[in-house]
Amino acid sequence: MENKQQSGKYLLLYFLLLVSGVAYYRLAYHTEREIFLQVIFLFSFLFAAYLGAYNFFSITHFKYLLIAGVVFRLLLLFSVPNLSDDVYRFIWDGRLAANGINPFSHLPTEIMQMPPITGITKELFSLLNSPGHYTIYPPVLQGIFWLAAKLFPVNVFAAIVFLKCIIVLFEVSTFLLLLQLLKKLSLSKHLSLLYILNPLVITELTGNVHFDGVMIFFVLLAFLFLLKNNWQGSAISLGMGIATKLLPVLFIPLLVIKLGWKKGLLYSLITVVTTLILFAFVFDIATVKHLLNSIDLFIRKFEFNASVYYVVRYIGTLIKGYNIIAVAGPFLILLSALIIFIISFRNKNIGWQPFFTKTLFIITVWFLFSTTVHPWYICLPVALSVFTCFRYAIIWSFTAILSYAAYQSNPVHENLWLVGAGYIFMVGYAWWELKKNAITTSVFK
Repeated sequence: MENKQQSGKYLLLYFLLLVSGVAYYRLAYHTEREIFLQVIFLFSFLFAAYLGAYNFFSITHFKYLLIAGVVFRLLLLFSVPNLSDDVYRFIWDGRLAANGINPFSHLPTEIMQMPPITGITKELFSLLNSPGHYTIYPPVLQGIFWLAAKLFPVNVFAAIVFLKCIIVLFEVSTFLLLLQLLKKLSLSKHLSLLYILNPLVITELTGNVHFDGVMIFFVLLAFLFLLKNNWQGSAISLGMGIATKLLPVLFIPLLVIKLGWKKGLLYSLITVVTTLILFAFVFDIATVKHLLNSIDLFIRKFEFNASVYYVVRYIGTLIKGYNIIAVAGPFLILLSALIIFIISFRNKNIGWQPFFTKTLFIITVWFLFSTTVHPWYICLPVALSVFTCFRYAIIWSFTAILSYAAYQSNPVHENLWLVGAGYIFMVGYAWWELKKNAITTSVFK
């Protein structure tokens, strides 16, 4: 009887994994983001299978699920990104660098007025989603883009596959970091599957070629070094993370408090020096101005899948009669920075699990007050939630998919009722967790 139950359990697991593989294949190879009903149906199924596999098999069949996480990513290697077109800017930047042109120095529209450049074509230009803006991708990513262009100077598909291979290598390395961190924290290894099997993480990072996975690797490596009392290595790793995507700079105040002022300031200095050395490879005064201009535009002009900002925008429009993003964007950045400092400085003597809880709250605050929150941004909260008792980031990783409803129309038009419903559900669940978990007492008091 017991053997039959075990056989039945194996069959159910195999069925879940097999059907999930089919769903990933359909989503990556036979789905366009304009067909929102198909996108949300496939994601809903994948999340249901993910939650089922995690809740019923993660402890007893951990190795099978770990292997499945790798296989699902490999399955997406040869798909052309269908939910995002950012990859074409990656290829564009890499080809400029491979031809000796600083990708920060010229707008794509200006490049098209220049003499012919290897790999820079009208076809590639037509695929760019922001040809009127300077690139915003930091030097670690520019190095990866350059390597892709060197290996595949004219073949776009081959460059996409290569970039995906890089992401998968970092993702697998992240799996190892998750396991080591969980062991150091005396937590169960099966918790790593919350990240490894998450459909948003798999689809947005490997499937749609987003390099948040590289940044996540460096952030987790920095935390692992810190747990091993190697704060110098941690500072260098965090600097690498900042030079991949600027977001990890938000953790510096918390790390200063965690280490104490003397060691914390030295930590910050090493982090800053590491970041500056990496930026020195691609920067001069002109490109610094261009990057700052792009960041300023991102804060003052771009808006997508926001939460608090949309409420502020609505109130501001009623009062002023026009979109107040130019003022609201910077104001919300400053307000979120203030809250992040409060979170970082409250209760200095905390253990490691409350520390990870604070990192999760810090990144949550940042995104809740941001004007733009693309679905793949939520991969970092998912990774950090692994080390905490909070699971609202898992809910968020599903509700973020609702933002793809905006692509049903051309030009893009957001369904704010859908966006609002997603945030209300996620924030409501987070509030319930905050009230339920006594750990918040040790974090904030």
